[in-house]
Amino acid sequence: MKNSALFRTTIVQQVLFGTLLLLHLLPGESLAADYELKPRIAISEEYTDNVDESGTSAREEFITRAMPGFSLRYLAPRLDLTSSYNFDYRHYAKGTKGDEFTHNLEASSTLTIVENLFFLQASDTYKRVSLDVARDTTTESLFNNQSDQNVGTVSPYLVWRVGNNSTIKTGYRYTNTWYRESSGIDKREHYAFVDASHEVLPRFSFTWGYQFSDTGTSTQNYQRHNAYGGFRYEYADKSFLFGQAGNTWQMFDNGINVSNLFWNAGLTHEFPMVTLTLETRVQYTEDPLQSSIKETLYSGRLSRNFERGSLELSSGYSEYEITETGVIDRKKASVGASGRYEILDRTNLSLGLLGEKFSQRTVADYPSKSF
Repeated sequence: MKNSALFRTTIVQQVLFGTLLLLHLLPGESLAADYELKPRIAISEEYTDNVDESGTSAREEFITRAMPGFSLRYLAPRLDLTSSYNFDYRHYAKGTKGDEFTHNLEASSTLTIVENLFFLQASDTYKRVSLDVARDTTTESLFNNQSDQNVGTVSPYLVWRVGNNSTIKTGYRYTNTWYRESSGIDKREHYAFVDASHEVLPRFSFTWGYQFSDTGTSTQNYQRHNAYGGFRYEYADKSFLFGQAGNTWQMFDNGINVSNLFWNAGLTHEFPMVTLTLETRVQYTEDPLQSSIKETLYSGRLSRNFERGSLELSSGYSEYEITETGVIDRKKASVGASGRYEILDRTNLSLGLLGEKFSQRTVADYPSKSF
């Protein structure tokens, strides 16, 4: 358990959001503010015949959950703050696990320091996440192979408008990622960036950028340089093509240096009956158990909207590679279908089916799941 790290991270975020609010509440600033607070509570009862997700000794359990919370929106001339929070209490009636609780928080704010030029963004997210980067165990269980995670971010940045069709954004971002479980790898990242967008033609835009990051973790430190260029072309109404490609150079403190291409490209085309979406990307994703991991993803989706609902079919394939060693740690293939139907105003019926197959270097987990 790493309670002291959690205390430091949450206190930093509380001081930050409190400071932003006090800055706004100076005389003459609060009169035009728009404030909205919505409390809520949810209570549920769940039955499972295998609470531990065990393949050998299944135990049944009745789980009662109580989740009081609230959502907050504070909008003013120089400050935009949104927050959503709920306290999640779980009671296990048969005693297979002691009563427990966790928190779910999503908070973000943007402070305008200089109109149309200088801004300060801050956010904090606290939630329970899967310790497996490929497999979302939070959809299968309330606790197996999971950890509470807190991600706090502060980012001052400048937006430069060049003419009528170009924007250049420069800034700095600090991110602190903390895990309650000792197996989770805490991370602290300092990140400097420049991102630009130019509208060359009414339906064609060009983008480019450069980022430098310095990341410290509980197991490994490294630096990364990214440079990229891309475009977006809307060739018909609700149909567009986009692409972005670049290279990343990563230097680890143990002397290992790696260089990799990355990309993000896709197509969305609206046919008379359905909408087709294809996408492929290489990204460096957050893995609780690795200091740095690269994900390569290919996905496709067919969707159709009806007068009172929608239908969607999807598929995807992902590979996860440990950046430092170049070893592919695991692979995932998935197919899914979902639908929604509006029975009455504000009353919807939703149904979703998902099948996933995993392959990895260890055999500690089940190779597939469906629900």
